[in-house]
Amino acid sequence: MHQREGDGPLYVILYIDDITILGASLQAVKELKVNLAKRYEISDLGEIESYLGICITRDRQSKHLTIDQSGYVKDVLVCFGMADANPHNTPLPAGADMHLVKYDLQASVSDLKHYQSLIGSLLYVQIGTRLDISFAVSCLAQYAANPSPDHLHLAQYVLSYLVGTVDACLCYDGATGEGLYGYMDSSLADQTDDRHSTSGYVFLLVNSAISWSL
Repeated sequence: MHQREGDGPLYVILYIDDITILGASLQAVKELKVNLAKRYEISDLGEIESYLGICITRDRQSKHLTIDQSGYVKDVLVCFGMADANPHNTPLPAGADMHLVKYDLQASVSDLKHYQSLIGSLLYVQIGTRLDISFAVSCLAQYAANPSPDHLHLAQYVLSYLVGTVDACLCYDGATGEGLYGYMDSSLADQTDDRHSTSGYVFLLVNSAISWSL
C-alpha cells in the first residue's frame, strides 16, 4: 500500500510481472504509474478489464462491479474434455461422502498427475470467484497424494457442475449494497478418515463475497 498526504491510500497488487493499482484518486494513480515508469519498463494497458484470468466489468453510473472467471473455466473444461458434458445442479452428488475415503491401492502415475492437475485448476477457480465449489474442492484436494477412481469421478462431477454455471459471477452493488458482514460455521468430527472437524467462513461487502475459506 502507498499513501500520499491528501490523496488517500493507493493499493498496488503485484503478481510476478502483472500489476494493478487501486485508489480513490485517479490523478494519484496516474502519477504513481508515471513514477514507476521512470524506474521500470512497464506497459500501461489502461483501465483494468482482467487480472490473472479474472474478468472485471464495471458500470460506474450504477456503481456496479462484477468479476468472473468464465473464460478460464471454459479453458479448463476444454483441457479436461468436459466442455460438452451434461451439466449437474450441485458440485457433488448425493452420497458423495461414501467415496471420500482413503484409497487402499496405489494410483498410477498418469492418474496421479491427471488428478492433481484437475484439482489445481479447480482450486484456482474456487479461490478466485467460485466459493460455491469450495467445499467440494477442499474435500477432493485431501486425496491428491493418492486418488482413487471414485475421487477422479467426483472431480469430474465438479467440472460438470461448472458446465452449467460457467457464467456465474460475483456482483458488488455500490449503490444499495450493505456494509461488511460475515458468517462462520463448523461441524464436529465429520471427517470419515480422521474425525477432524470442518469449519468455514464467508465475508461479504456490498452484497457479495470478498473472502471465504473452508
